[in-house]
Amino acid sequence: MKNKVRIIAAAVLTLFVLFSMSVPSFAADECTITIVNTNEAVSMNTHTYNAYKIFDVTYDADADNYDYTIDSDFVTFFAGLNLAATLGADPDARAYAHVASLEGNDAALQDFGREAYAAAPSLPDGFVVAGSPANEGDPETATITGLAPGYYLVYDLGPADPQNAAAAEKAIANVILKTAKEDVTIDLKASVPTLDKKITSVSDDATNAASDTGSDGVSANLGQHVGFQIDSTVPDLTNYSNYIYKVKDTMDAGLTPDNNAKVTIGTTDVTANEKCHIVYDGQIMTVTIDYDLLKTYAKDTPITITYSAAVNANASVYPAADGTGNQAELEYSNNYTDETITEKTPTSTVKVYRFTLEITKVNAKEEVLQGAEFVLKDNADNYIPVAQDATTGRYSVSDTLAATEANAKVVSDANGKIYIDGLAEGQYTLTETAAPADYNILKNPVDINIVATYDATTGECTGVTGNTATVINKAGGLLPSTGGIGTYIFTIGGAVVMLTVMFVLVSRKKKAEVK
Repeated sequence: MKNKVRIIAAAVLTLFVLFSMSVPSFAADECTITIVNTNEAVSMNTHTYNAYKIFDVTYDADADNYDYTIDSDFVTFFAGLNLAATLGADPDARAYAHVASLEGNDAALQDFGREAYAAAPSLPDGFVVAGSPANEGDPETATITGLAPGYYLVYDLGPADPQNAAAAEKAIANVILKTAKEDVTIDLKASVPTLDKKITSVSDDATNAASDTGSDGVSANLGQHVGFQIDSTVPDLTNYSNYIYKVKDTMDAGLTPDNNAKVTIGTTDVTANEKCHIVYDGQIMTVTIDYDLLKTYAKDTPITITYSAAVNANASVYPAADGTGNQAELEYSNNYTDETITEKTPTSTVKVYRFTLEITKVNAKEEVLQGAEFVLKDNADNYIPVAQDATTGRYSVSDTLAATEANAKVVSDANGKIYIDGLAEGQYTLTETAAPADYNILKNPVDINIVATYDATTGECTGVTGNTATVINKAGGLLPSTGGIGTYIFTIGGAVVMLTVMFVLVSRKKKAEVK
């Protein structure tokens, strides 16, 4: 399978709070926060990180206790929260109790972090900015140094050049909350839904059945229906009040859409749901799922879109063209502050192939023979109708002619060649119905077995075998006799003598009878 195309969920809010009593006392005046990315689907490359100290922290080793006090730059922020007096009489105690109460509630923690960042001052003296990236030679690690012990909000400013950044680099972990000690390592966590397009079936009927298996490349005959499936997941909607989720599927001209898409989220068929919108426009299909429907499902719940299309006469023939394509991409929101800002996934493409059968007609001396007539059948003994191009003389499989013997006839040209374009992989039989003059017709059909190989990652065809055949005819005239002209003279002379003797004997017998 090509390889899977991953959707980078931007505006990801990753929050950590550490109030554990098992944390050792701070042994240094300065601390370090190291942010490490272990998810290959996203990249921290060229990102810059700002650190904001929300709480100062002191540690009482004797009591094994941490004391959190509001940093002076966030006093106004906490005052504006109007925290309940029941959380404590002291502002520091109320602030601590408020944040501590959010532990285990990721959505609430992320809301808090977002609000704190909005109130954060504009990098006053003492705040440290990481490099871009901080660690030379390692774009997936950023280190913020020179920090006083405290409870920090770390904000990801994103890539240095957002417009030209790779899709993986646009994933942003907006807010990180962490209590810093001498050396704190944070595993950057980003929600990464997936988008995977595959071909699930080739059949004589339209289908929208889902499948656990599939491929990125197959072959099919004219008129056959190819089943497609797009697999995705519900994105992380934390902090979003709206969200754009739109799948666009585009088919090449060689595929005729069956317009039979089915959409499921988890195990629920939402095709007819008013918040699921399917629009067919020629070769393009779009599936849009509203935020109000998405939010009713947990993050990473599977989204499956299934549909099919019929192969038509515009479908390309390999190797003249590299398959008939079907492409899909997802447009999705990547900024929770403005859901209209979107990103698109790389296009995911699958391909449908047809092949050419090349037949060469020769005699025993390997001289080409013109005028040999054949009919082609599939492995179900059905005639394969073909139409001949008046200019090139090549034959193409037809989806308009009836499957009769007359319509399945092909004839070798002056070069002894027959080209039949548009066959799928599979087994066929080639039966000679008329041989060239003075040659014997073949007694048995010729077996054809076309086999293609595909790249396991891209689905592209890498080669085809069994699509060429050399058919030999033997002469049908009297086999030559041995001996030269003298032999024929003696033979003819002997025959004349014998006839003369017989004539004389018969004449004498008649005369004797008369006497």
